[in-house]
Amino acid sequence: MRKYIALISLLCVISSAVCGQHSLDKLLMKVTLKKDGSARIIERRDVQVGTEGTEGFITFNNMDNMEVCNLKVFDDTDTEYVVEDEWDIDRSRADKKGRCGYHRTGKGVELCWGIGDAGKRTYYICYTVTNLVKAYTDYDGFCHSFYEASNSPAQKAFVTIAYEEDSLTRENTGIWAFGYYGYKGFDEGTCIASNDSPMRNGDRIIIMLQLNKGLFEPALKLDASFKETVKRKALEGSDYNLEDAGLGDAVSPQPGNGVPRHDDVAPEPSGPDWGLLGGSLVIIGIVVAAFMVTKRDKKRQKQEEERVMTLVSGLTDGKKLNEVPYWRNLPLGGNLLLSGVILDTLNTYSYSYGGETLDLTYNLQHMFEAFVLRMIYRKKISITVDEADGKVRKLFHVSEPVKPEKGEDIKDMLVHNRYSRTYELPGNKAIKISQWRETEENFKGYLNDAGIEYHLQKLLYDAAAEDHVLQPDELSDYIKENPMQWRPFANMLNRLTGGILDEKLLNRENAMQVVGFLRYLKDFSLVGERYIEEVALWKEYLVFASFYGIADQVRKDMKKIAPDVAELNDMIGAEQLFEDIAPLTETITSSLLFAHSYMTYKEQKEVEEYERERERRERRSSSGDDGYSSYGGGGGHSGGGGSGFR
Repeated sequence: MRKYIALISLLCVISSAVCGQHSLDKLLMKVTLKKDGSARIIERRDVQVGTEGTEGFITFNNMDNMEVCNLKVFDDTDTEYVVEDEWDIDRSRADKKGRCGYHRTGKGVELCWGIGDAGKRTYYICYTVTNLVKAYTDYDGFCHSFYEASNSPAQKAFVTIAYEEDSLTRENTGIWAFGYYGYKGFDEGTCIASNDSPMRNGDRIIIMLQLNKGLFEPALKLDASFKETVKRKALEGSDYNLEDAGLGDAVSPQPGNGVPRHDDVAPEPSGPDWGLLGGSLVIIGIVVAAFMVTKRDKKRQKQEEERVMTLVSGLTDGKKLNEVPYWRNLPLGGNLLLSGVILDTLNTYSYSYGGETLDLTYNLQHMFEAFVLRMIYRKKISITVDEADGKVRKLFHVSEPVKPEKGEDIKDMLVHNRYSRTYELPGNKAIKISQWRETEENFKGYLNDAGIEYHLQKLLYDAAAEDHVLQPDELSDYIKENPMQWRPFANMLNRLTGGILDEKLLNRENAMQVVGFLRYLKDFSLVGERYIEEVALWKEYLVFASFYGIADQVRKDMKKIAPDVAELNDMIGAEQLFEDIAPLTETITSSLLFAHSYMTYKEQKEVEEYERERERRERRSSSGDDGYSSYGGGGGHSGGGGSGFR
């Protein structure tokens, strides 16, 4: 038994290594429906081929009364592959080169082809599926899995379904899609589907078409209702509203899974010299997916949990977050924003899957406190006391800001903003994209520490008017009088707070620095030996402590462990300093949140129309018109079983 377990483990390791060797960058699929219900399917697969493995494969299971035949394969060298009726999967890579064939299994059939040489390759796999469209008593149609990722999942996928006899339109066809996050709909007489985020193992592109009677003359006729035997089963557990889909039993749809987007259709090749297909799929970012709680998704959620926790463990050398060694220097050379984003990313990943989290309260208020404190230490802001008329007021003298050189934008490192709607008015989603474009134009090169410090100082300087002496109520009045001028800046700050760093930019050294430094600050009074060079950094320590929301604790620890340090108050600021700047930072926060959520009358009308259109779009999507795909649902489909490389 142990030998078998060892063998299975070895095969799993080999399989995993092979999967990692290849990447399916783009999958373009054109399905041409015939009048008899059969379909000619042409797939173009743009692949980065590695040195391991021997073949590509497409599995067809659940093919009752259906057959896969007429296989042809071409590649980027204009080679037409030799077709074999009985494919031998155990041959070498060299023996499979330039060949393709059918591998029949107990559940169905696999179309296989030799992957040949490593490098950037393009394969065209052409085949016929019989009886795809079946005749039912009320409609003709199908629910079929056209692609299922078992390894090397497609980064971009686009499926177009055409009918050679007529156009497929909203009047004669209904379309629903399942198993992926993206779009489905109509385009110039065809049905189309595309993903909006890279697919993962187990994702599928399942498409259901409901076709009016009279369009087709299917060879396979069934004495059953399409709505009750196919459609109802497919829509169960999906995002679609059953009542809008014409099935009654109304249920509330789940939130949409993506943004409609497609820019490419794969034309049918005419011969071995097909050439490159034009265009490309446009993908909006890398979204961090919110998994639906269904039986089908639990496995995928578990896999994602294991992947994320493995990632976090690798970034911390396998240590728990509270066991990472102390880091005494400023992390990342003193980069506040990047350190905050890295900590928040690790915290978000751990929290999302029940792991250990850091005691971190990184938010707008703390961001402003840190930057104001840094400007005070750098003599850009000074505080005086005014006792005129028997009242004690703190006045902030703001020096004229000097614009820094442009730097690297931290925005380019983010893939998701967890708090993007925290401070938005209801419906503000409609204008978020246009506002962010405005932000990019005004602040490109300044979405970083130096840029924020400059623009924050400029805001305070302009609000202070001619005497350059600012009181908090002056700032509030100034923002209310100039909301559109400072809205782009407010948008930028809100977007940066709570950002999730692109995984590709996470690395062990940075993670160990920021986690180790946060631990060092939190345990400041517990750390034994101190160094002179550390004391010289105490001002910046307090800036970071303010940013992390633990400034009071760190300041008290500094006084506790070094009461006799010369001019300690001058080094770290008097105890009263934090109380002095609190009214200013609170006013900055509330004023900029006002600017961020401010909308003109025209924009308010746009939001109202957007909400109405969103409701209309959801109804159309559920009824089989253009709209979102559903990750859940798709039960009872034909086809599927996996596709990839081995």
